[in-house]
Amino acid sequence: MRFLLPITLLTLLLLVGVAALPPGVIVSAAGDDDFLGKWDITVPPVGKLRGRACWLELTRESGTLKGLFQPGGGAAFPLPTVAIENGELRFQHSQRDRFKEFTAVYRAKIQNGRLEGTVAFGDQQPRSWTGVRAPAWPAEPPSVKPGKPVELFNGKDTAGWLGQYQGKPVGWSVQDGILVNSEEADNIYSEKKFMNFQVALEFRLSKGSNSGLYLRGRYEIQISDDQGRPLDVHSQGALYGFTVPSVNASKAAGEWQRYDVTIVANRVTVVLNGTKVIDNGVIPGITGGALDANEAEPGPIMIQGDHGKVEIRKLTVTPLE
Repeated sequence: MRFLLPITLLTLLLLVGVAALPPGVIVSAAGDDDFLGKWDITVPPVGKLRGRACWLELTRESGTLKGLFQPGGGAAFPLPTVAIENGELRFQHSQRDRFKEFTAVYRAKIQNGRLEGTVAFGDQQPRSWTGVRAPAWPAEPPSVKPGKPVELFNGKDTAGWLGQYQGKPVGWSVQDGILVNSEEADNIYSEKKFMNFQVALEFRLSKGSNSGLYLRGRYEIQISDDQGRPLDVHSQGALYGFTVPSVNASKAAGEWQRYDVTIVANRVTVVLNGTKVIDNGVIPGITGGALDANEAEPGPIMIQGDHGKVEIRKLTVTPLE
């Protein structure tokens, strides 16, 4: 359904251009529904600037266009400004790096079923980006059977593991049979990739630390020293930014803890320290810090390494086929 504006406001918008659009307002023509839905977005690296794996969902509610966006880091959030005009999508949001706050402005058109566009981060030169439709997951996850378990940590060295960011020291080592990160270590991911699987992880955190267990390298199950704290989308056991765990099952810092996590299609079940905290929950999309935006493909196990000390003594993946 097309959202009609009062003629005086419409005239004003045409005079000042799309930059003056208030949040949520649509100036649109027929065919704009082609933009609606979920998109997996890739912003490639340029020079020393890292790439980003982002996620966008566009919906229309009572004629108002709305967007939920995950910008490559942190949790997904509602877009303050999103519009479609003359076949072009535009959305923007404020962002902060270590030095200043700036505005990220994304633009795109649909070409051959894909989003093709540019993004300008503050005063940087615009960068190209692409978006593809997120997979059409089944309404119910398929029936699967466990295969042969794969031990991803051999207790001796870091064989079979890679660092996420080129040029950054990996910063992980094995001490007394335990995989340990150094301060400001890289995120590490397994060379082996999996689609549907169960993963058993035994870990220990220092006080105040947090980490993340990334499924297929794209969906973070939060690891955090938060025993006794109120629950939210950042709690240990959460699907980061999306799903709040049903109970705080965390142990104190310094104690060994265990995850048993099952992922089939876009459904995840999380058991923390023997307590089920997410039961067959739907994964809406990619979480912040993902390796890539290729949701339809198998992916590795990734462990976040730059948010404090985390130790690992067991990491076993059982494929589900």
